[in-house]
Amino acid sequence: MATTSVLYVHRRDAKTLKSRLEKESLLDKRFRMIPSASDAIVVLENSPHHHNDGESDLPTEGSAVDAIASGECIAVPVTDECIGRFETYIKESSKADTSGHGSWKTYAIASGRQLCPFSTSALGNQNHARTSRLVQQTCEGMRTEKSKRNYQTATKITNLTNIQCVVVETLVDYFTENTKQSDNTVNQEELESFQAMLETAVSSLSIKACPKKLEVMGDDRTLVVPSTAFLLQEKEPTNEFHQLLINISSQIHNSPDKTDHPTIYKIQENLWKNLASLYQSPRVVRRGDIDPESGVRESGHRILWPLPASITSLSNTSSQCTNHGYIPQSTGPDSSGWITVTEHKINQSFDLTRVMFSRGNVTEKKRFGLLVQPDEYVLDMYAGIGYYTLPSLIHGRARHVTACEWNPNAVFALRHNLKANRVDGRATVLEGDCRLTLRALMANIIDGNHHYFDRISLGLLPSSEGGWPIAIECLNRNKGGWLHVHGNVATTERQQWAHWLCRSLVCISKKNEYSIDWHAVCVHVEKVKSFAPKVDHYVADVFVGPLKSPLLSAKGVEDVNTTGVLHSGVFTATPLDVSAPSCALDTEGVIHQKWMM
Repeated sequence: MATTSVLYVHRRDAKTLKSRLEKESLLDKRFRMIPSASDAIVVLENSPHHHNDGESDLPTEGSAVDAIASGECIAVPVTDECIGRFETYIKESSKADTSGHGSWKTYAIASGRQLCPFSTSALGNQNHARTSRLVQQTCEGMRTEKSKRNYQTATKITNLTNIQCVVVETLVDYFTENTKQSDNTVNQEELESFQAMLETAVSSLSIKACPKKLEVMGDDRTLVVPSTAFLLQEKEPTNEFHQLLINISSQIHNSPDKTDHPTIYKIQENLWKNLASLYQSPRVVRRGDIDPESGVRESGHRILWPLPASITSLSNTSSQCTNHGYIPQSTGPDSSGWITVTEHKINQSFDLTRVMFSRGNVTEKKRFGLLVQPDEYVLDMYAGIGYYTLPSLIHGRARHVTACEWNPNAVFALRHNLKANRVDGRATVLEGDCRLTLRALMANIIDGNHHYFDRISLGLLPSSEGGWPIAIECLNRNKGGWLHVHGNVATTERQQWAHWLCRSLVCISKKNEYSIDWHAVCVHVEKVKSFAPKVDHYVADVFVGPLKSPLLSAKGVEDVNTTGVLHSGVFTATPLDVSAPSCALDTEGVIHQKWMM
């Protein structure tokens, strides 16, 4: 099987469409028609008004995708010329246009790409099979061309996922290359038997070892493989994927089982290439966890493919990197680990092997940017690569943003992103521990200086509690300001956390003479994402300052005379003796992770 261009058609119209395409030499005869797959990639939909006889089984927009995903349609392999004609037809035809009435174009409901089995004629013709295979490699542009190759497959199982098919294909490739006969051909009976065995073995792999889908990351579609997927376990006992490769290698080379057989790393490397080709990705990385005890929260991602020449020349090192990945020696835009993720028209670039990135915060970034007002001075105490700094400047049009960060790799990316988004003229970066850099900044402030902030982001997980005292010191001393406090909180303790947060902020405020009469009002608690079972990532929007402040009245909060929480339009005063939630720091200033398990 191989991924190819297809037109999708209703089952009843499949033969008619095939016949008309064949007459115009637009049918790709290297492949067979096949039911549409659930993971098919739909590129372009045909309007229901364009369908044959002016009628359609697709009553609503977007239902073509649903029909294709549910297997109700047939994928018809076609040539690139056919795809070009179909795209032109869709772009140039209006909904009322019937100029294509009766042609093959009116039968197709969409174009796309999916895995299709090779046709019998292609499998029976050695040269045809080899040529079609090389054409496929060239079109996808990711695989190494193999000049003398007899690729024969007879895939009969069609319920494998795309990823499972790629695993089978990779192992069949290896079998073919290593079992050629003297006439440079492969025993067809042995090949079919081997592939049938493979399909059964691969389909029985757990999702942990062979996931159904993979994540793509960034503007360049970097492929992210889970930490346990397709992993070779060097120590006994081996995992199921490793054992499968050992069995295959031993069978092909007629050698005893060895967990460190060098051929299995070569198979793994070829698998990365083929998966990259399937997803049209320039690189493959293995996901790594972030150490919760790490102060700088560096990324655990490692690059699996492609490996640089400096690594591939060392066999032992190459094998380890093929399995676990590597960290580039240098960082920056020219490094192999550099990636750009564009969200809401904001370009965020960073080294994915050195800096963490959470896609789950995308809606909160936009929300925060819209909360910021054009005349505000904003402080981002845990800026990272600019997660909230950039939306403040670009969407909120803040007058100035001061961004604090202590991870040198994140600071490098932050400075790059400020320049790349052309907002560096309205930003100041403070590198180091924000509790120290901000205290030094405040020590040199003259009353009225803009470093008294209107809005402060405390986006540190699992808790930013250690930064609350300096945050309050940084607020505008005349009118107070907004704190946006992030935290991982037990779902059942959401309201308790909000009240405890307000009471804690007031207690801190009373330690300063200028803020002794300040109050805290939580106007909203936003769920950002789920963190763990029964634990969510929340952010509380809390005003801290005098209750008569124009900042509070601007939010429509009036007739409030004490500290408390607004929930569903109802204000509740915070008790003086509110108990601390389970996510609070202990007496030594430590948050323990056990409560989250």
